[in-house]
Amino acid sequence: MNNKRFISFEGLDYSGKSTQIKLLTDYLEGQGQRVYAMREPGGTAISEKIREILLDKNNMNMTDRCEIFLYSAARVQLVQERIIPLLDKGYFVIADRYVDSTTAYQGYGRQLDLNMVQSINQAATFGLLPGKTFYLRLLPEQVYLRSPQSGRDLDRLEAAGLEFYRRVFQGYEKIVENNPQRFVVIDANLSIEQIHQRIVEVVKKTALGNS
Repeated sequence: MNNKRFISFEGLDYSGKSTQIKLLTDYLEGQGQRVYAMREPGGTAISEKIREILLDKNNMNMTDRCEIFLYSAARVQLVQERIIPLLDKGYFVIADRYVDSTTAYQGYGRQLDLNMVQSINQAATFGLLPGKTFYLRLLPEQVYLRSPQSGRDLDRLEAAGLEFYRRVFQGYEKIVENNPQRFVVIDANLSIEQIHQRIVEVVKKTALGNS
């Protein structure tokens, strides 16, 4: 399957992914493209119900293995019900998190066996990866500086603590290092417009066919 029009955004919480996805969606639609933007976990009725379970702070006793299987179950439904059919129809599919989040958060953050994580990820995605992944790099300490500004309570995962986020950050750094062709690393401290322009430059070259 041609994955050039499949784009994912990765990074720690509060790195600005949602803002950039909205801007990119608006840009592509302005170019006459059909776009489907979705969040993970979520994007289908079943996946959204799983999301509620995963992020509910009443479920603090959820085991790490239960967590990764729930994330992956939501992803299987999303890939089969939405992503593959939409790519077949020529849509741009933009994901707010995808399989790299599972590797970073559950593999490195929860310190699950990475070979097991890789096997689960392969099964959950049918081997489908994005053509490009934009990684908005934000230091773990900055998550806790930005979170009060958002005006919302921390969810179950966000409440995991600074050491957890440090492991997740190191995980992302290793994932990027191992996948240099797919990842585009952008400093999340740049202005919203600077980040957007960098993203547009890459998408023009790789997915819209412009030089």
